[in-house]
Amino acid sequence: MALKTAVITGSTKGIGKGYAKAFLNRGLNVVVAGRSQESVDAAIQDLDGEGKDGARTAGVVCEVSDAIEVQVLWDFAKQEFETVDIWINNAGFARSGVTLLQLTPDEIETMVQGNVIGTINGCQVALRGMTAQGFGHIYNTYGAGSDGRVIPGMIGYGTTKSAARYFTESLIRELKGRHIRVGMISPGMNLTENMINQMKQVPPPARPKVMKPINLLGDYVETTTPWIVDCVLADDKPGTHIKWLTTGKILRRLLMAPFSKRDLWARYDLST
Repeated sequence: MALKTAVITGSTKGIGKGYAKAFLNRGLNVVVAGRSQESVDAAIQDLDGEGKDGARTAGVVCEVSDAIEVQVLWDFAKQEFETVDIWINNAGFARSGVTLLQLTPDEIETMVQGNVIGTINGCQVALRGMTAQGFGHIYNTYGAGSDGRVIPGMIGYGTTKSAARYFTESLIRELKGRHIRVGMISPGMNLTENMINQMKQVPPPARPKVMKPINLLGDYVETTTPWIVDCVLADDKPGTHIKWLTTGKILRRLLMAPFSKRDLWARYDLST
């Protein structure tokens, strides 16, 4: 029996790489994608030996805002593994804790290009390919702003995720009754390389205020991604929203906050 294959954009580090490892551990082939050959090569090397039951890793450079490169990613995956069963639009960029005036033009463009255009490109390419092969499941990534709430310091990122939700809900309606399914993943607040680098840019006197809610509601990638991947593999319905940080979980953590000794930041050196 042929192994299933998962393609994950933005998977050379952070949450995407966590997904890749979890899929490999569960016997799926994985195609990783990143913005440079160096990052792709490094991810493949790090993931070497993680595959179970003969599962393999392959990778290719892909800038998701470029539809041609996204098509190359699909074609590469098909050539390597014959089918693409799961496609996760994970690539994106977040700039948090800033006002509109503090956002740079490059940051604004990067968020819109990655979080919105990249998601649309990924869905269009995957949908076209999955229609030809007759099956497949696409997942888009939600985040702060997806539920319509206004969150201070997230004006740029939240706007892009609100757009991603509208697009995803529209696509689910378009595909009603077809064999191609679309779902959503809300991975919660993960301490990734990007988040650590952003924290280093925060002036030390202001860090405790920013770090406190992340310490309370955040999680490590190795905690969230195996659970999310298990949910993906068990999902057989359209429109499923896989959500790590549920309302119940948030309330429990808030109630336990006075007694909690959580210190997610302990493993990181923010002085450099």
